[in-house]
Amino acid sequence: MDPNIIIDKTLPVINEKGYQNLDLKLLLDIIKIKPEDFFSAFTDFDDLIAKIFYRLSEESDCLSKGIDQSTFSLENLYQSSTQSFDLQIKYRFFFFDLRTIINTQEPIKDRYFELISLRKTQLIHLFNLLIKDGTFVKENFPGNFENLAIQMTMLSDFWLSHNEIVFGSDDFHLHYYSKLVFSMVLPYLTEKGMNDYKKILGYK
Repeated sequence: MDPNIIIDKTLPVINEKGYQNLDLKLLLDIIKIKPEDFFSAFTDFDDLIAKIFYRLSEESDCLSKGIDQSTFSLENLYQSSTQSFDLQIKYRFFFFDLRTIINTQEPIKDRYFELISLRKTQLIHLFNLLIKDGTFVKENFPGNFENLAIQMTMLSDFWLSHNEIVFGSDDFHLHYYSKLVFSMVLPYLTEKGMNDYKKILGYK
């Protein structure tokens, strides 16, 4: 059976019930997949979770290609953040149970650390492009841009948990959190950057 068909059937179920509330037997009963069909595509439940994470990684890489350009704008930064949050909603069970998953699945842990390292490098590169664009001021203390990249990445990976606690599990305030992460650039904006920032968010 095509693994992607099983993943497509699995995602809504595991997003609703959570990683820690499912086992393979219960999952197969819900998605109406025969064990022999499942085992033709995956070795076990952990293999399924790993393959779902690899698909998330591939989609994340596709988004990264869209922002890895020689020129960049503040609006691109905001849009890429929103697109990333959309992707996280699609695979949200990972971010709700991230600590448990990466501590029990070594391949996922390794790939996750690769992803956050890549995101940090890309963000620092983008900040330097924004300096050339006249949007950002130069780094006024060594390591400031690295700190900003880590802060943005950290908040981005855990906004779903905060959202669930504050607003409920079925009410995703994507734009609220996108703006929250985006506001972290405010201390680094030039006058031009501040004008662009206001236009992007619809301020007069």
